[in-house]
Amino acid sequence: MNRRRFRRSKVFNTKYFTKFLPEYPVRLFEGGEQLYHYLIQQSSPNFMGLLPGLIILNFRMPVLNGYELLKLLRQTPDNAHTQWRTLPIVMMTSENVSEEVKQCYQAGANSFVTKPIIFEELRELMETICHYWLDSNLVAAASSELH
Repeated sequence: MNRRRFRRSKVFNTKYFTKFLPEYPVRLFEGGEQLYHYLIQQSSPNFMGLLPGLIILNFRMPVLNGYELLKLLRQTPDNAHTQWRTLPIVMMTSENVSEEVKQCYQAGANSFVTKPIIFEELRELMETICHYWLDSNLVAAASSELH
């Protein structure tokens, strides 16, 4: 087994996720604020873009962290962004802190996983998450086809 530890850079992650999980288009963002603006744009009636079938949020992101973004997405008032409430959101962190896990589930997370530091373990985890939420879970598949 390849025991390499991975670097936490966007370029590295994009390169390897594209190579090892080609069946799942991956879009990475520098932080929660960039993802939030992207989702607003994708939800705009003028843009008519597709929302993602799955969002994987790192609990600790710069500026707008994963927990804050999760709350924003789940508590958006009834408007054009109500479809955000049904997007599957998986929270991920390198530490297993029970209070963070509890907070995220209370805020509307669908799942919470610990991020492995070994690349092969991370790849396997990401493949499992994507396969379940994008291929097997009928609710996620149905919601992504509606847009």
